[in-house]
Amino acid sequence: MPRHVRQTRVAQKQTEQIDTNHLIIVSNRGPVEYMVSQNKTLKHRRGAGGVVTALLGAVKQREVTWVALAMTEGDRLALKQAHHGLLPSPLPDQPLQLRYIALPKAVYRKYYDTISNQVLWFLQHYLFDRYEVSLSADQMQDAWEHGYCQANQALAEAVCAELDREQEPAVVLLQDYHLYLAPAIIRQHHCQQPLILQQFIHIPWPEVRYWQTSLPTNMTQAIYNGLLGNDILGFQTRRDAQNFLESVPAVLADAEVDRDKGNILYGHHRTLVRDYPISISVSEERRIVQSAAGRRAAQQIQPLLGEQTIMRVDRIEPTKNIVQGFQAYEQLLEQHPELQKKVSFLAFLVPSRQSLPLYQRYRNEVLTAIADINQNFGRSGWTPISAFVQNDRTQALVALRFYDVLLVNSLIDGMNLVAKEGPIVNQRNGVLVLSRTSGAFQQLESASLPISPADTLETAEALFQALTLSPEERGHKADLARQEVEHNDLQTWIAQQVHDLNALIEAQEAWSAYKRQD
Repeated sequence: MPRHVRQTRVAQKQTEQIDTNHLIIVSNRGPVEYMVSQNKTLKHRRGAGGVVTALLGAVKQREVTWVALAMTEGDRLALKQAHHGLLPSPLPDQPLQLRYIALPKAVYRKYYDTISNQVLWFLQHYLFDRYEVSLSADQMQDAWEHGYCQANQALAEAVCAELDREQEPAVVLLQDYHLYLAPAIIRQHHCQQPLILQQFIHIPWPEVRYWQTSLPTNMTQAIYNGLLGNDILGFQTRRDAQNFLESVPAVLADAEVDRDKGNILYGHHRTLVRDYPISISVSEERRIVQSAAGRRAAQQIQPLLGEQTIMRVDRIEPTKNIVQGFQAYEQLLEQHPELQKKVSFLAFLVPSRQSLPLYQRYRNEVLTAIADINQNFGRSGWTPISAFVQNDRTQALVALRFYDVLLVNSLIDGMNLVAKEGPIVNQRNGVLVLSRTSGAFQQLESASLPISPADTLETAEALFQALTLSPEERGHKADLARQEVEHNDLQTWIAQQVHDLNALIEAQEAWSAYKRQD
């Protein structure tokens, strides 16, 4: 069945759930964060983001266990109340158990700060050679062996303990780039047990030469070997999935790859490679902007709007290409002085990974670019760029109601959900200026004005075009973007994966029944 047809049919099955009684979800960060209050009592809050809600909503089985690492001192304190390693979740109306693992802090730093965030994150965003990652070969190997490998081993062992506790067929869902080694470890320990492993990778997957020129061979081979322990491997885009399929033979010579069907046979085990473009919860985004907090935020933002307003919403990190976006706006003001005092730029910028020197430097570059433009072009009663450097999701989401142009000029992204949030809440037929290298471009190409993120002049021209489109053209593009996101929302993302998982479960059960008869 063609991919687009399957997606359309699956999208109609939004209530479909994973057909298993035993589900294990595995991620770096768990769905509950524990905190120690000032009076030394233990408090908790739900993990941020819609993925937690979507994953939990896709299960109907009696038991769900979420395996993750203890992130906070509160998490570590809560573990003291665990019974046989399990904590009952404090989240209401969800039969969820938590199995959190406390790593030594030195191990965690090597796993998370060094390998996950300095090596894999930059490598997979094609930035490893652009920004100096100050690690010697010995330091990288040490962080790999005594950080990343140990963390993956600990997470895999926790999954295995859960599989041993319940001797029944299970589905294990692993999330993202922190867990590349865990699937093969789990598969090796439970190769005789009915088991389905599925992993979704939220960030881009580069072509093989970038892996080979960035990482030692042993690391690259271990990553590919680990991922092929999965039954289903999901990526954000078709290009990411194809990059993986095309690179496997160059890394693992004895693997057999069918690129057309998206199948890999390796060590007598078959892995299906698929793309599942992640999306947003449309109803939740709209609920937030209509809430009391949303209405208060709107009152604060509206006085800052110009006759026309450009916006961006980003974490402050090099992949988002923020400085170049401001430079394009600067060119726009230089080339079209008639827009000065008429067009304003609102930037909602969330600090990210500020413990890393590289991110601290990039934040300074961003703030310097803003200050320079405001100094050079600012006039009485008009500030060219108004920046909000804080983590206030409600404020940023509400602001998107009022943009005339939304600039998403990231160098490369797994998806970039802002490109989907904007069209859903915007009330001014705002135009999306979108990087061709963002994950969202696969779905929103025809609904946007495309740019190459490295081309500042092209970006400036696209901003001008977006500001001067006719009302009919603006409305057409805004409608296209809105309809695309409404038809392919977060529930669709889950439904596509559930469809493929249930097909594997059905095939596995049929094979087990055949063997029993035989």
